[in-house]
Amino acid sequence: MSMDCGEEIPVSTVDPKLGPTELFHEVATGTGLGTAGSLVDRRFVTAALMLVMVLASMEQTVTSTAMPTIIGKLKGIEHYSWVASIYLLACTISMPIYGRLADTLGRRIVILCAIGVFATGSLLASSAQTMTQLIIFRGIQGLGAGGIMPVVLTILGDIYTLEERARVQGLFSAVWGTSSLAGPALGALLVRTLGWRSIFYVNLPFGLLGMIALIWKYRDRGDKHSTDIDLPGAISLGLLCMSLLLLVGDVAPAGAGFWWPLSLGLAAAIAGIYFVRHERRTANPILPPNFLTHPVIGTSLMGSMLMGICFLSLDTFVPLYVQGGRGGGAIGSASVVTPVMLTWALSGIVAAPMVVHLGFRRTATFGTLMITTGFTGLLLAAIFSFSPWMLTAVLAITGFGFGPTSMSYLLSAQETVEWKQRGLVTSNVMFMRTAGGALGIGALGGLFTRLISSNLAATPQQLLDPSLRKQIPQHMLAASQLVVCHALLWVFLAMLAAAVMGILVTRRIPARKAARRPLAMHAAEAMAG
Repeated sequence: MSMDCGEEIPVSTVDPKLGPTELFHEVATGTGLGTAGSLVDRRFVTAALMLVMVLASMEQTVTSTAMPTIIGKLKGIEHYSWVASIYLLACTISMPIYGRLADTLGRRIVILCAIGVFATGSLLASSAQTMTQLIIFRGIQGLGAGGIMPVVLTILGDIYTLEERARVQGLFSAVWGTSSLAGPALGALLVRTLGWRSIFYVNLPFGLLGMIALIWKYRDRGDKHSTDIDLPGAISLGLLCMSLLLLVGDVAPAGAGFWWPLSLGLAAAIAGIYFVRHERRTANPILPPNFLTHPVIGTSLMGSMLMGICFLSLDTFVPLYVQGGRGGGAIGSASVVTPVMLTWALSGIVAAPMVVHLGFRRTATFGTLMITTGFTGLLLAAIFSFSPWMLTAVLAITGFGFGPTSMSYLLSAQETVEWKQRGLVTSNVMFMRTAGGALGIGALGGLFTRLISSNLAATPQQLLDPSLRKQIPQHMLAASQLVVCHALLWVFLAMLAAAVMGILVTRRIPARKAARRPLAMHAAEAMAG
């Protein structure tokens, strides 16, 4: 693992004026796939990876739309939070394991297995007869989803050079944003026409086509490498994450008393101590300690965690502000948050040339400044009660920051390691983003709950449901909305603090010159056969 430090310079080795077709042609015939590979093969693999990414990105938004209907059919509203939480838990704790497996067993077999597990969980979820069954099957889905996005990004790092990958990931960002946005509308349409069970079938064609293309066209590199996947480290990390996520999330079983947080805290402490000691001693750790201390990888991991907090907090608490604090409806809250996804997708187009010409640190700094600017506007909007269109505008700014930031963190970490660690470092970047976001919204949710617990005149359900809101006396409604807005001011302030910390962390990325690889992962070997 090495890098050259010095004055930060552009990292491009390919003519930036080339269009996508010319770029593909140059790579295929010159600095790209060479004589052993094929332009058509790499396009097949890229298209397959896009289909697989849609499989994962659309899942949660499609399902969330159908959850009220599912609860009505299967009953068990007391277990509602577990349906989403178990998916997030399984997805989060499995990411580092998939990264290690991708490095030891190969990308191809791991991505195919992840898709298979996800598809199996989807089929089982569609047949659920009780909430308990649905929770278990959603957990299986999450175990598959945890391997999809990290391994997809790892394969992209393998078959594309840095300059190409920056552009390709901009395209993937747009596809991801579009599929995420399409999820709610598609979920609502399926529930109304074919029933709620159909939402678990919608992603299966994408997965099947992706699997066929990958089996047909993608081949793994044949290098010999260690098959040690560090099971003790994976298990202890999983227990640590699960304990912490359950501790900060409101998913306690019915009737649980003080023993629940006490037990989770003790389990997290034991798992954390064991994990740290074990990772220092084992030869092939699932989260190498030198990753955390490395100036590029450690910064990328910390920055990804802070970015996860920023994005998931925005996605969670802004709709609550619009509906519970300002008296809007579900459509109004969606119209405020949706532009964030759109500008994030569009920012990938801007971020690609920035990474190539300006380098990782400057691009990430630009992104974190945009996020901080947007969150500053969010706080001011809450203080001065900006109009909805002004709130939408300031939030859209944060979307333009998420693209450059996420791309810089991922690409800089990938470029710092060799092929045998690329899957591990990619999965850990994704893991830190997801785990940080989950822990962040749990902690901020706890802060919000404590701030409103003794002052709220109306119930949260009454404030969030327009039909129930009409039944609240006007003076009680105004007082309750004021309490919600005041509590969310502190939440937004904490979100702004996380964004500012992102700027400071990003500045720790050393000025560096990217390693110039004529071919990422010897792409000809990956495409051969």
